[in-house]
Amino acid sequence: MARSVPRRRRRAWILGILSVVGVLYIAMSVSIYTTPSDPYDVREIDAVFILGPPTTQRIAAGERIAQQAGGVPIYLSVWAGVQCQPQFVCVHAEPWTTAGEAAALAAAVHDDGVRHPLVITGDEHVLRARYIFGRCVPVPTPVIGIDEPLSAWDWLWQPIYQWGAMVKASIGGCADGGSSPTRST
Repeated sequence: MARSVPRRRRRAWILGILSVVGVLYIAMSVSIYTTPSDPYDVREIDAVFILGPPTTQRIAAGERIAQQAGGVPIYLSVWAGVQCQPQFVCVHAEPWTTAGEAAALAAAVHDDGVRHPLVITGDEHVLRARYIFGRCVPVPTPVIGIDEPLSAWDWLWQPIYQWGAMVKASIGGCADGGSSPTRST
């Protein structure tokens, strides 16, 4: 009988820890997958900035919004070495992270006079992108999320990845912008 008490206590601790981890995971998931896009007025937009990876859904939404805004430029964040199509201003952020992309948009604000950009990303990335662009870009930067197909693994992994990257962003701050991003048209 004396052995069963420690076993029960250990089992209770394990169940308690698993319950806390489960509740935290659910809270992280809800915050990632239910963050709404920022409101924006298409008449005020003077540039569309599509975060990488440049998926078909993000590009289609960016082209539609740019056309509605009167044919404003579309900045497309791509890996270095990707050939840029003529309708885009391709940006190769250094580093190729959300903070690097924010530095690239900050450079467009400085170099190209962008004052009312709209940032497009995946739904799961809105919360973190809003935080980073809000801190690192000197003009108001609404962020909208595009619904994209995710694998079962991505659905499980994204809350952990996004919150880990959010912690990194809050500690690391903005990209230094020391090396300006390369651009091609």
